Amino acid sequence: MPRRRTPLAKLTRPRLHSPVARERLFTLLDAKREHSLLWVAGPPGAGKTTLVASYCAARGFDGLWYQLDPEDGDPATFFYYLGLAARNAVPRAKPLPLLTPEYLPDVEGFTRRWFRALFHSLPLGSVVVLDNYHEIPAESAVHRVIAAAAREIPPGAMMTVVSRGDPPQALAGALA
Repeated sequence: MPRRRTPLAKLTRPRLHSPVARERLFTLLDAKREHSLLWVAGPPGAGKTTLVASYCAARGFDGLWYQLDPEDGDPATFFYYLGLAARNAVPRAKPLPLLTPEYLPDVEGFTRRWFRALFHSLPLGSVVVLDNYHEIPAESAVHRVIAAAAREIPPGAMMTVVSRGDPPQALAGALA
């Protein structure tokens, strides 16, 4: 039997230590479940990550958690780590492809196919959380990747972005 590896901290939901259940905010998030993309923004220390993590735990949502850092501004790195997160969440699913040079002429097409396969492999009602989105550099192509990915989120699933800032211009259409 193959040995399971410990998942990377950047790919796991944060461990919470007796957070206060913020039912009023949970109710607001419940009302937004009809949307496929949710943006949670606020200043450092406001409790954004704790809110989203405790909400997912309280509601029993399956899915992925990805804590972004500046290196994830490279689309190939972004897809690599998100693919690892998918493998951790659904170990028996077929591995998702890497963004290799032959896909670079059509990153948007690659993104569509990749996210279709990702959401198909996840349990119904899953949530994909991208935490610390503000870490992605302003000029990164990952913003366009997320905009294309948002169009592939099926009904019942959701992508939640946690950030210290407002959405970049590339995501204006997806969030409208």
